[in-house]
Amino acid sequence: MKESLNKKKAALLVIREKLALDLSNEIFMEKNEAYELIDFSLQLTDKIPETYDQLKSEIKAYIIINMLSLVTKFQ
Repeated sequence: MKESLNKKKAALLVIREKLALDLSNEIFMEKNEAYELIDFSLQLTDKIPETYDQLKSEIKAYIIINMLSLVTKFQ
């Protein structure tokens, strides 16, 4: 049981690293900012999305919505 939990934690750390790298390359954000977004998005969800691509697209959608919100707020 404990070994299974350790494997899940290790897998989540690897996914977090890859996701931060992908987001920083695709959206041109700093890696530290990507880590903050990933951690925040994982705290908001009750369950982790089923696929890596789903998680990445949800985070990108969150970023886009917030950016559009800021743009429309100042116009």
